[in-house]
Amino acid sequence: MPKFKFYFPWFDRKAFPVLAGVVVGLYLLEEVLVLREQRQSKVKRSVINTAVAASGFAVVRAALLPAMVYAGEWTDRRRFGLVYWLGLPRWARYAAGVLLLDYTNYLWHRLTHGVPFLYRLHQVHHSDMDMDVTTGFRFHLGEQVFSIVYRGGMIALIGAPADLILGYEAVFEGCTAFHHSNLRLPGAVERTLDKLMITPRLHGIHHSIVEEEFNSNFGVVFPFWDWLHGTRRTDVAQEQLTIGIPAWRDPEELTVVRLHEMPFEPTRPWALPDGTVPQRIRTGDSALVAGE
Repeated sequence: MPKFKFYFPWFDRKAFPVLAGVVVGLYLLEEVLVLREQRQSKVKRSVINTAVAASGFAVVRAALLPAMVYAGEWTDRRRFGLVYWLGLPRWARYAAGVLLLDYTNYLWHRLTHGVPFLYRLHQVHHSDMDMDVTTGFRFHLGEQVFSIVYRGGMIALIGAPADLILGYEAVFEGCTAFHHSNLRLPGAVERTLDKLMITPRLHGIHHSIVEEEFNSNFGVVFPFWDWLHGTRRTDVAQEQLTIGIPAWRDPEELTVVRLHEMPFEPTRPWALPDGTVPQRIRTGDSALVAGE
């Protein structure tokens, strides 16, 4: 049996400091290259998002990473999983492993929108009324716990090589920080990157209060899965977006304590406090959200 490890020198001593530097760099850079006008104090939101994330970080580091590596080592020893059953050579196992890991994370994201009890947890993330790099780690502890079972199970089914797991996870975390940032990229760079990865513009649409836009652009690293499943949206300008969940529009409700309690409250209908359902209404070349 593979040993259940808790310390990963490459990830803890090399990848993690780089990821921390990426987050700090994005946090500062998005103040200069602003994609969307912010409606609230960034400092106040940063404190709230970090406080909500603290317990989730502990779960990710103490349980999720070890569980994923353990699953990878288990499949290696038994030559279990899709990439082994297909008889792929080593290089192809790694390539297929990366793609399949990312695809299963796309599917997990779809589940957090479609399965009621997962959505109750995931709405904590989407309830942020502005969006920047700190939104990328505003996840409820419960969502992180359920992701351990899902992601560990998917690694076993894929047969992803154990030494691929931490490398992909570092890319996963870096891309999550990047596409949640409020960073405005030059148009030419954006048009090139969004064919290869999820960008801040693409993911901004995903955080819209318009339900059809909220249920789009589920990708984490690669954009291919949204193309494949017809969930890709690029047709909404950032200045036309309202970020958040329509039923949660009072910043005074979105405290650290309330965010931890949110999944245990009755799920609110997808409507603004006055009962209006946000919809995108297009008039020629312009658009607005009905009900605002």
